[in-house]
Amino acid sequence: MGLDGNFLDVLFHWLINGPGTGDWAEDAKLLKRLWTYEAERMRARAKEDKGEYGLPSQNFGYDLLLKHAELSLTAPKTQARAVWELVLEHGPEAHYALQHFIHGLFLRLSKGDHSGAFEQVWRAIVEYGLSANWGQQRLWFYGEQLICDLLGFGNEEALRRLSPGAAQRMRDVYERWAELHLERDEDCVKRFCYFLTTEFGAPLRLDGLRWTAAMVKVRKSDYWCRGSTGDALIELINISLNQNAQALANDCQARQALVEIVATLTARNVPAALVLQERIKLLR
Repeated sequence: MGLDGNFLDVLFHWLINGPGTGDWAEDAKLLKRLWTYEAERMRARAKEDKGEYGLPSQNFGYDLLLKHAELSLTAPKTQARAVWELVLEHGPEAHYALQHFIHGLFLRLSKGDHSGAFEQVWRAIVEYGLSANWGQQRLWFYGEQLICDLLGFGNEEALRRLSPGAAQRMRDVYERWAELHLERDEDCVKRFCYFLTTEFGAPLRLDGLRWTAAMVKVRKSDYWCRGSTGDALIELINISLNQNAQALANDCQARQALVEIVATLTARNVPAALVLQERIKLLR
């Protein structure tokens, strides 16, 4: 069946962009059928060399993904996974679709919708992504990117809507990610650094410095290919020295992490690193 996306968007507007049936379970059942059709359409348009799915159809496919995000957050606690897993199970091959679905989740949160349910769903989908071994597949780059997206990198303003302490409640998840993924791609490092400079990421900043220093020890000089990665690390260290000086003075492990990161930057001839070395000495 080769139905046009615009036709489907109009035909099912009442369900995807409207009030639906009024029954969550019935809406979920109908959307599952529509998504199965859309996913097969995208897979049929996959690039032969990598298996990368085609784009979601305009506007039907994109709207359908946003609706799945909504239903994931309004689902009864025991049924949310049945909705979001339908999308995430396609993995990096369907990265366009997954990115839009993830965008939909954070969009809901940014509007203040379902913030109470968000944290439980969020943890579940991040743990799913970490267990899926997306970074080991042939489209590994998109896998790493998707996991960063799931962790909320780039959506820190939306995450501020969660109840206080949310970052610390997710600490174990971030630590697991850092141990498994931080060394795999420079974009992971860059996005994590900027996450740690935000208000939401600040409670994890000293932990993040330690995790980053551990990664630096593993990768060392073979890793720093892009200047923007060094810039992100410099910004993180500056923020840490400006906002966490007393905590760093009292935490020898975090302070040592700063020393090790800056030493690596100095070895890579990053100009600002020498100034930072002098500032770190003042913490002692």
